[in-house]
Amino acid sequence: MVVQAVQRSVWWGGFRVWQRNRDAFLRSWKVEIGGIAVEPFIMLVAIGFGLGAFIQDVGDRPYAEFLAPGLIASYAMFHATFDSTYGAYLRMSTHNIYEAVLFTPLQPEDIVAGEVMWSATRAAVSGTAVLIVAVSFGLITSPFAILAIPAANLIGFSVAAIAMILTATATTIGAMNNFFTLFVMPMFYVSGVFFPLDRLPEWVQNASWVLPLTPAAALVRGLAQGDLTWWMAAWTLELLAIALIAHRIAAMLMRRRLVK
Repeated sequence: MVVQAVQRSVWWGGFRVWQRNRDAFLRSWKVEIGGIAVEPFIMLVAIGFGLGAFIQDVGDRPYAEFLAPGLIASYAMFHATFDSTYGAYLRMSTHNIYEAVLFTPLQPEDIVAGEVMWSATRAAVSGTAVLIVAVSFGLITSPFAILAIPAANLIGFSVAAIAMILTATATTIGAMNNFFTLFVMPMFYVSGVFFPLDRLPEWVQNASWVLPLTPAAALVRGLAQGDLTWWMAAWTLELLAIALIAHRIAAMLMRRRLVK
């Protein structure tokens, strides 16, 4: 009971941090709407229809239909990652938001919970935008595709929790570049977003399933195409396990950094 009470307290405190980030976003959403809504449109047109015209069908589906679910998962990942790395670091080290938060009853664990929750929200918003674009192009017709929105939220939670580990330990904002070049972008290319995993060497296929974007892309693609399997439960549990473990580590490291 004590542990459950502590967990409820942490997530309630995290909700208060989430509210702060939400309010800040609502004051400046107009300058961010391009990256949320316009970029997925350009990506689908340029790659799905432009490059896709030179690529054979994947199975019994046009390439653009194969690509669209992968982009939903990918943009959820990107928006969650940007906010929980560069955005969180600036709030911590430049704007001194975390220092101000610690003058309230909230703790470092609440800050991490709130940042992860907000990044997951950003992921869901981004995933919804890509889903709307894909549906408007007729690339997604399955009614189960609506479940891609909570899936995008879970993807954001998992990736943001990992990113907060870096934020809690980074000494300069430049360290975020390494996270993108050494982790996010390689994962983007080998997680089945642009082509089926069976085109890769077997050892790369096996290694890619350890990365969060691979089960994420497979989960969203199954929902978008209405191809439901028991594997989707396993992929969901994998993402949830990654999120919870990474969140616990990030909370511990953030406390070590903020509490002297």
